[in-house]
Amino acid sequence: MIEEISHILMQFRECFSRGAAFHWFVIVIMGFIIRVDHHGVSSIIRWLGLKPSLYTALLSFFRASSWHLHCIQQRWWHIVLSHCPLLTVDNRCLIAGDGIKVAKEAEKMPAVKKLHQESENSGKPPYIYGHHHGVLGILAGWLTKIFCVPLCAELHEGTTKLRRFQDKSDPLLHNREKVSITTLMAAMAVGLVQGLNRQCLIVLDAYFAVGPVFLILQTLLTSQGKRLVHVVTRAKRNVVGYEDPPPKTGRKGRPPTYGNKVKLIELFERNLSDFKEASLELYREKKTVLFLCLDLLWKPIGDKVRFALVIDGDEHFILMCSDVTLSPQDVITAYSYRFKIEVSFKVLKHLMGVFFYHFWTSVWPEIGKNVESDVSSLSGDSERLIAQTTNAIEGFVNFGCIATGILQIIALNFHNRIWKSYRGWLRTITSFIPTEETARSVIQEEFFHNFRSFNTSAIYRIIMSKSRCRPHYPRAAVT
Repeated sequence: MIEEISHILMQFRECFSRGAAFHWFVIVIMGFIIRVDHHGVSSIIRWLGLKPSLYTALLSFFRASSWHLHCIQQRWWHIVLSHCPLLTVDNRCLIAGDGIKVAKEAEKMPAVKKLHQESENSGKPPYIYGHHHGVLGILAGWLTKIFCVPLCAELHEGTTKLRRFQDKSDPLLHNREKVSITTLMAAMAVGLVQGLNRQCLIVLDAYFAVGPVFLILQTLLTSQGKRLVHVVTRAKRNVVGYEDPPPKTGRKGRPPTYGNKVKLIELFERNLSDFKEASLELYREKKTVLFLCLDLLWKPIGDKVRFALVIDGDEHFILMCSDVTLSPQDVITAYSYRFKIEVSFKVLKHLMGVFFYHFWTSVWPEIGKNVESDVSSLSGDSERLIAQTTNAIEGFVNFGCIATGILQIIALNFHNRIWKSYRGWLRTITSFIPTEETARSVIQEEFFHNFRSFNTSAIYRIIMSKSRCRPHYPRAAVT
């Protein structure tokens, strides 16, 4: 598997202006895959067997100007499109998006702020100090095994000033800047779909069922003027729609813009006889659900939205779709895959240790003070240091997303070889496609017990050039 990983990583070479920066990138990706603990950058040095004196150089790589994250992300998107069997609904790629909050109590770490956790899990505190990352991933695989391949991640809270330091543009709504969690997610989705250049459906949870998300996404059009991306989301329980306005009567006064108001939650009881039955394959199971489809005007965008009221056993929920031509069955099917990003969050956090970073700068104000006013009065050099630290945080997380995606690509394309090489034991095998953890264990076995057999690969030459013990291997230029 190391040879296949080497072929993937070599496709990133043109994203780096210096060969040394590319070598560190390869080491970071392999470190995510190989390491068996989550102690930040130091664990990469330890488990790859690198010289301890290179620890400072590796830290400097994350703050270097020889690479730009957007360029690396775009190359990663191209690799995913060419290596993964994409899951589609109505011939459109499925993109899942959500935010994850991670505890960070470092006093000198940019963007750390007090965050509210909406989770109903009693094991989670209602408030934490930490970072809020917005993540987008694309659905890939087959119905027997579906991965949400993480494509990009970005800090989405406490970044109003930081985005200016990083030379990032703010989301625009009606030609005016509007920075919020929802608009930042929508703007990130616009950039992703532009890079993919494919028709997509983005699936979000109820937190993003707001007008700005729909309005920002509807600005992305093809050269023929058609929508390139539509959104499917779960509606809030208090959502209301409006029927078409009555015909004009010719009387004086402004004609009504909207018709009768419809409280959708009331239709589950009042219009139960109008619900239709549909058999769908959800979560690898055949399910029979009841649904009612209505196209109603939605005031936050002043246009029609397709509402799908769904009864799944004892559960009642309302889905929204900006495309009124998409069948309600496809709307339900698309939304059923949204939970796959939650699975990816579990892998990113617990298996890969993507959020176990500790980048800080002494010029950042302490937690609890008026950070916005303190940041506004910083000097140009302090702004540069904060921007470098923020870039390091986002770079670390995105490199972890790439490492996770590489494991998913290996699992999808080389599943037979993985099972033949796997020496572990699983109580239950649910799919012929192995998980990221199974693929990772096979790669770790190759690295720790059979790494010399890959001495012709670029990964071997890069790692051994920085190893504590440098064996003799054939000379070859690593460009």
